[in-house]
Amino acid sequence: MKYQPSLPEHNDNVSQEHPLKDFVVILGWLAVIAVLGFWLLGLAVDAMVDNMSHETEAKLYELMPAPAVAAQSDAPPQQAQLQAMVDRMRACAGVRVPARVALEKSEAPNAAVMPGGQIVVWSGLLDEVQSENGLAFVLAHELAHISHRDHLRGLGRSIVLFGVSAVLLGSDAGLTELLAPVGRLGDATYSRSREEAADVAALRTLNCVYGHAGGATEFFESMKGESGALTELSHYAASHPSMQARIDALNAAIRAAGMKVGETRALR
Repeated sequence: MKYQPSLPEHNDNVSQEHPLKDFVVILGWLAVIAVLGFWLLGLAVDAMVDNMSHETEAKLYELMPAPAVAAQSDAPPQQAQLQAMVDRMRACAGVRVPARVALEKSEAPNAAVMPGGQIVVWSGLLDEVQSENGLAFVLAHELAHISHRDHLRGLGRSIVLFGVSAVLLGSDAGLTELLAPVGRLGDATYSRSREEAADVAALRTLNCVYGHAGGATEFFESMKGESGALTELSHYAASHPSMQARIDALNAAIRAAGMKVGETRALR
């Protein structure tokens, strides 16, 4: 009988699974580990921020880059008004660190807290709100982010997200960018919860300053038509709640707290 060389039917050193399946399984486990690690380290970041002393917070502010604020002589006239409003609300908002306002020319109707706790207001916001109370609510919302130290939480979580992906895959690995959105999707839910908390805190500040909650939903009402209809998926992936969701939540909070809704002041 002539010898015919052949491979054994079963070879323990050779996987019988399709290599693409192994890749998908490994990638799936890496994603699970990355999300779990990001979540646990995110909780650690929150605990550190919550227990941080005001002195340490002030020192961190000094180390962070901050947007340049125009000198008093060069500042737009509205910037002094915005700064005065913020200064008047600081006590009610529970903000113990300085909060400086910078007014930037832009059509975007928005405001945000930058590293270092500075509030940047885009001039488009002044065209969107119709009353002093409506503007005050937006500023109070940003003060709430400072009071809750959300900018520090966001910075810490960004560092954690990069660190977890870099440890698992290497900072130069292409999969690092592939897994990053997985962490950001979970972080979007966290961001929405912080936005909702800031809305509730801003409502209390508005009521504290003016004696009523009039103007709390003004900005969101004006933006509702411009935001467009959000699908369920995009709403859950967004870092901010939908405009209607925020309006409904604020109205519910006003009723629950027994706040009055009085007349608003004209924006001068």
